[in-house]
Amino acid sequence: MPKTGEPLTRQRVLEAALHLIDREGLEGFSMRKLGAMLGVEAMALYNHVENKRALFDGVIELLITEGPYPKQIDGTPREELWAFAHAFRDVLRAHPRVLPLVATSPLRTKASLVILDRLLATVHRALITGSRQYLPITGVQAIYALQCLVGFIVGHTWIETGPSAVADLERGPNGPTVWQQFPAEHYPTLHALLPDIEQWNPDHEFDFGLQALFQSLF
Repeated sequence: MPKTGEPLTRQRVLEAALHLIDREGLEGFSMRKLGAMLGVEAMALYNHVENKRALFDGVIELLITEGPYPKQIDGTPREELWAFAHAFRDVLRAHPRVLPLVATSPLRTKASLVILDRLLATVHRALITGSRQYLPITGVQAIYALQCLVGFIVGHTWIETGPSAVADLERGPNGPTVWQQFPAEHYPTLHALLPDIEQWNPDHEFDFGLQALFQSLF
């Protein structure tokens, strides 16, 4: 966290807000707590963010702009999107309690819209150069494709992190543990899969789904 006595800036406010959400979740977040973390009254925060909604938009900007999209990639549009998908997933996994915010909020700040603009341009190029072309290629198809990509990244990460995304939500038993409690004759497919489940890997699953999505879109 920033040292006490440093000038309050929008960047400091956003970084502290992300730290507070990581610690207490959206359920435990408040402007009063954020002010206390920074050593100021809550009202002082509004010199740097218009309101709580603008603050949350800024937190999403922080996640989007500080790592998920490499500035320069020497490769095809598909390779660029593949790199973005993995980098964005890594950021979300590091901050699972922000997932509900990311899943329900469009990009609204200038800095995040720069990334969105670049992503849409890359998706559009990928649609044009890909093996599965939709003719004529339109801007709305690029939006559809990007929404599919981001929805997969966010959704898969949310499923993987599970209760970590929600404060105080107890993690229950995993699927295979539950399956074994029921008779195999009633659920033969689930029981037949039990030996294979030991080979399950979330990274392999993510790549499998991403590859399937790319093959369909590009």
